[in-house]
Amino acid sequence: IQMRIGIDARTMFAPHPRGTGRNLFDAYRTLSALRPQWRFVLYHRRDRRAAELLRTAEGAGFLDAPNVQAVRIDCPGDRWDLWLHLRLPLRARRDGLDVLHTPANAAPANCATPVAATIHDLIPLRVAGEVDENERRRFRRRVERTVRVARRLITPTAATRDDLVQEFGVDPLRVSIVPWAGDSRVQSIAGDPAVRRRAIRRIREKYDLNRPWLLNFSGDSARKNAHRIVRALAAIPRSLRTNSMLVMVGCEPGSLRQELQCAAGEAGVAEHCRFLGFVPHADLPGMICGAAGVLLPSLCEGFGLPLVDAFACGTPALASRGGALQEVAGDAAEYCDP
Repeated sequence: IQMRIGIDARTMFAPHPRGTGRNLFDAYRTLSALRPQWRFVLYHRRDRRAAELLRTAEGAGFLDAPNVQAVRIDCPGDRWDLWLHLRLPLRARRDGLDVLHTPANAAPANCATPVAATIHDLIPLRVAGEVDENERRRFRRRVERTVRVARRLITPTAATRDDLVQEFGVDPLRVSIVPWAGDSRVQSIAGDPAVRRRAIRRIREKYDLNRPWLLNFSGDSARKNAHRIVRALAAIPRSLRTNSMLVMVGCEPGSLRQELQCAAGEAGVAEHCRFLGFVPHADLPGMICGAAGVLLPSLCEGFGLPLVDAFACGTPALASRGGALQEVAGDAAEYCDP
């Protein structure tokens, strides 16, 4: 059976892709190799030369595959999200797709092509103060539209599926639970002892990590619990802190790094902390493999991809109790009250 599948690949073409973009890249790179008779059309709106994932050898090989086509759709500005609601569905119809996959909590308002939509989480509706009230209403309308338009809904966890059922009355039979896979680069490096040692050595030298480090993937959202992590470090006896450090990556914008640095200084643990912005994707395997532990005490997550990457490296993990994180990690992690 031949299939022609279109993907809203904007997250894959981002200059600094987060978990969604990296996972989408790995998923379709694998699927295109497993199904050479299918055709995959990657719709995007950025210059591919700016996409970190696609500048790698793996990225170039993916885009050069005979059954993969990257299609840039230009749309000046972003008023009314015309790229998603007008340009994308028109191009999907023109290209005669069998299905259009929208992987980021949204779908076109009207689409002649059957849509399969991924809903990662309902965090703006579940976590008080995550967004302002206007954005909260916009998010609800976006998910309502996606639920109405999509022929099939995909979630990474049963927790998100259950949230959809509770919040929007979705028939659970319309939902396929497809967990994320770990980062392919992390897995390949973790599985080769010599490569793993070189990767860890390079990370120690590049970031001057001269002590065992605990790794956290942060961000500007309060649900990531960055300030509480700093306070928790300060609560650890000094004798245990002396030979360790906390490394937080993804601390963007720069003002967040300044806030955390000030908080660490006030708590007396600044010398034990390293607050980094976005780090190159190529550095993540060495950071995770070399870490003494991965910390993910978030107030809420839709999946928790760092946990899966930590397990691939054999790195211990600490996560928040309950919800999607405990569903993903099972008995393989330690848990805390965030």
